[in-house]
Amino acid sequence: MKVLFLDHPEADFLAAALFMGLCEELGAENVVDFPFKLSYHGQVHRYMSPYRAADRGYDTNIPEGCPPQDVGTTGPFDWMPAQGGREWSRDEVIAALQRREFDLVILASPRKYNVTALADFIATLGRDKLPPIAMVDGEDYTHIRYDLTDQFRPAVYLKRELLATEPRTALRIEPFPLASPIPPREPVPKDIDILFLGGASWPGRQAVYDVLQKEFGNRFVGGGGRGYMDYLHAIARAKVAISVRGHGYDTLRYWEIPSMPGTLLLSDKLPIVRCYPFEHGVTALFFDGTHALLEAVRCALEDESWRQQMAQAGNAWLREHHTGRARARQLLQSVGVRS
Repeated sequence: MKVLFLDHPEADFLAAALFMGLCEELGAENVVDFPFKLSYHGQVHRYMSPYRAADRGYDTNIPEGCPPQDVGTTGPFDWMPAQGGREWSRDEVIAALQRREFDLVILASPRKYNVTALADFIATLGRDKLPPIAMVDGEDYTHIRYDLTDQFRPAVYLKRELLATEPRTALRIEPFPLASPIPPREPVPKDIDILFLGGASWPGRQAVYDVLQKEFGNRFVGGGGRGYMDYLHAIARAKVAISVRGHGYDTLRYWEIPSMPGTLLLSDKLPIVRCYPFEHGVTALFFDGTHALLEAVRCALEDESWRQQMAQAGNAWLREHHTGRARARQLLQSVGVRS
């Protein structure tokens, strides 16, 4: 099967993990990213900022003499190897749509460039000439983009920040959180008891840092300012690593922690729905408030066999259900198409 992956040039964790997973599942030659996203292919991407280019459609070319403040830059993620595939022109995409070469269109984290591109294809060909559309909303807000679902009539709306209280509608809405982009790794010696990395971008993070520092002293490692590979190595060395929400509910750290063999995920409880969730006391631990946090850490560190069992189960559960390739399969299944 062949997928048209409509994306935007900005950095996007969920779209990148999904694109990488689709390339693994279907082969890079069967996943066409449009407009072409250089950062998916191992290059730094410089483009007209969508916040400045009000009248440029989805043309990302930078005009000569363009002021620097009008230019955006996105580099490849450290965890994403360069994907295959070639750049397609608008005319090539339209011709392929006319020949019904694509089995599925994915609108990934809808923003200016890819929304404009999809609207253009529909205006040119008609909505009924397009294959099923899956909208993947990877933004860190909880509202549903009914304006776009009314316009594009997707087969399914896959939502990263899906609240458990979201009312049921005729629109199919399914949870679709971030995923682990980290390939399988070998275990490393565990010389950190408790780890909590990251800045205090959310007020609750500082409170967690302070209470862990006070309670556990030199058994606790925290803070930010690490390079990405050093950050991953620190998680791999930890017995217990803690994830707390940021500006959005779903964070990449939540998925990076159980990617490391033997590292136990301890996360705050959140009001969002996740597919194939980790189970408290089986594959991860969850807390609601600092008292519950401290109690969970103590229990995990006091019973090493139990901690190791949960960490191993969490790593296995993640490898089965929460990689980029797993997300690709879940998307294809939700739309009812086969890889």
